[in-house]
Formats: sequence, structure tokens, C-alpha cells
Amino acid sequence: MSRFRGTVDFISALGSLIHCLLEPPIMKLKPFELERMQSENEHEVEFNLSESGVEPLKIRDLLDTPELKEQLLDIQLGYSQTNGTVPLREAISHYYPGTTADHIMATNGGAESNFLVSWWLFQEYPDKREFVFMVPNYMQIGGIWKNMGVDVKNFNLRMIDGKWVPDIEQLKSVVTKKTGAIAICNPNNPTGAIVNESDLKAIADIAADNDAWFVADEIYRGAELQPEKSPSIHGLGEKVLITSSLSKAYGLPGLRIGWTVCPTEQVAKELWTYSDYTTISPSTASDWMATLALNPKVQANIEKRTREVIKNNWGIMKKWLDSHSDVFEYVPPSAAAICFIKQNTGMNSYDLVVRLMKEKSVLISPGEHFEVPGYLRIGFGTEPKHLESALARISELLNELS
Repeated sequence: MSRFRGTVDFISALGSLIHCLLEPPIMKLKPFELERMQSENEHEVEFNLSESGVEPLKIRDLLDTPELKEQLLDIQLGYSQTNGTVPLREAISHYYPGTTADHIMATNGGAESNFLVSWWLFQEYPDKREFVFMVPNYMQIGGIWKNMGVDVKNFNLRMIDGKWVPDIEQLKSVVTKKTGAIAICNPNNPTGAIVNESDLKAIADIAADNDAWFVADEIYRGAELQPEKSPSIHGLGEKVLITSSLSKAYGLPGLRIGWTVCPTEQVAKELWTYSDYTTISPSTASDWMATLALNPKVQANIEKRTREVIKNNWGIMKKWLDSHSDVFEYVPPSAAAICFIKQNTGMNSYDLVVRLMKEKSVLISPGEHFEVPGYLRIGFGTEPKHLESALARISELLNELS
């Protein structure tokens, strides 16, 4: 009997060991450092230049007639359709030729869209657990994949001849047949760079050659300094996913409405299944206001306002940067109210940001939060006088360091 029990115990222990060897270890979720620093400090400082969008609109800016205000007040606050109402998804699809409402998954902000896409790719393609991520970038998608315990490889935007350009040869070297997806942000956060059509096509071709998905966060599209919109990856292949929202180019982050543009109705249905396990549905009132904001006439006015804010404030920002040319090197952004600046103050960027926050009550973002030490991201989408006062505070610290 004792021999039998000993054999059973041995087999049980062996089974547990095999299970541990085959199953990936449980990992403690690492904080999203950029968002954590912003959320803990943006309402505590006098000047917040860590924001990457433009000064948000007010509800009265969107609802500019008594009739619209009354319609908002009469909305019954029940659950909305969980993948977004048909009018909302139709309004989104208008901006992606060839799609219908059934190709769109509406979400709670771009953050949920990025999460659902990342989770779906991880879950649905277990044999392709390598992911490739553009850096610098908004680090959410790469962070999700790393927290899932998969192999994330970077390819870089590089500052070359006064431009930020993707290293296509580096991308070719890291993509394999095990690559599940290549993820970029275009226009790019934090650099404000626009990846041109030919580079987007090259990335799409590399993805297609390796049967990988091509994912683009296009949340800043429509916030360009140039008259033309930046190119989209829409239509560049059969395995293309676009995430976006009203938060940046529209100046409506508080509505928390985002979306994913899917290549097929089936993919949209699958993402809908995943959203059933997250936030269930967008806010009813937000769904209605977002549909209004996406009306072509309203959208054109919002976009015009965004471009004017960026263009006017970039003049202030450029003048200030040039006055500190001894410590700053930068590439002018092509889109978005952000600039990614190489600094030579003698301090690392994170410590500089913390000191600036504590001593001058100004919050900006360190390059370490984009995996590019030695840089700073400064947002300039706020009110001009507020921006000028904040920059003056930064100058005070720079002068004290010199």
C-alpha cells in the first residue's frame, strides 16, 4: 500500500512539474508608466503640458442650438447598443470608403480599441506569438503584449536628416513567420511625424509576406499642420486593423468614444465578443454626441479648429525651442500638438521631468516612457497664454541648470 501511495505521489508531483514547465508563469501586471505619471499629477500641477491633444471642446460647443440641447436632456440613460449604435457606426464608416457599419466596432475610447485588438490577436493566433512594435510610440499596445508574456520586438523611427523615418530594413530583420502583427502609430505619438505612403506600403508588404496583421493607431489623423490628411493604412491589405477615437484630432476625449475599423464583418463580430467581457457598451449620451460630431459638416469645423490651434501654438513652441538651441534639438512635428525633443541638460529626462514638476509645477513627459531616453515630449495644444506661462517656467529651470 505504501509503495502504491508513493508511486501516486511521485506521478502527481511529476504531473505538477510538467504543468509548470509547459504553462507560462503568471506575471504581475506592470504599470503603464506614462498614463500613471499623468493621472497622478496632471491635476496637481499649475501647468500640464503632458497632454497630447488640443484644448478640449465644451458640450455647448458641440450642441450649438436649443433643439440639440433639449435632445441631450431627453436621452434616457439606459444601455446603448453594445458595439455602438448603427447611426454611430455608419457615421464612422463614412470616413473609410468601402466599409459599412458592420465593419466598425465602437469602443470606450481608443484605449479600449487598442486593448481589444491586442487581446484578440493574442488569443486567436496562438501559433504566432511574436509581435513587432514601432518605437517611439504610445506604449499601450506594446505594453499589453509584454504583460501577456509574449515576445515583443521593436523597430524604430529614427531622426535622420531632419525627419523621423521608419527603419524598414530593421523591420525586415525582426519580422518572421511567427509574427502575429506589426503595430504602428501614424501620425506618430510622441514625435508628431507622419509615415508616408511608400513606407506604409512597405510595412504592409512585409506584414503580408509573413501572414501578419498590420495594426495602425490613427488617432491623430486630421490633426496635421499641412492641408492634406496623413495617409491611412485603410485598403492596404486583407489583414489590416485601424484604431482611432475622438480624443485627439476632435478634441473630445471626455466622450470616451473610439473605434476599430475591421477588414471584414466577421472580424468586427469577433471583437464585439471580446468587448462583452470588458466595458459592455459605450455611454448612451456619448454615442449620441459622437454621432453628431462625426456629421461631415460638424467634423469639418472641428478639424479646422484643431488645425488652427496646432498651427498657431506651434509658432509659440518653435520660438521658445529656438531660444534654447544650446540644450534642445528637435524635428518639427507634421501633425498633433506634440513635439519630441532631444535634450542635453546634463540630467536624464525622467529626473528633469520630476524636478520640473516639483520645483516649477509643470508636467511634461520623459523619453523613458517611450523607450527613448534623453528626449522630452511637450504638448502645446493648450490655450496660448497658458502655454507661454508654462514654457517660461521651464526656462526658469533651464537657466538654473546652466
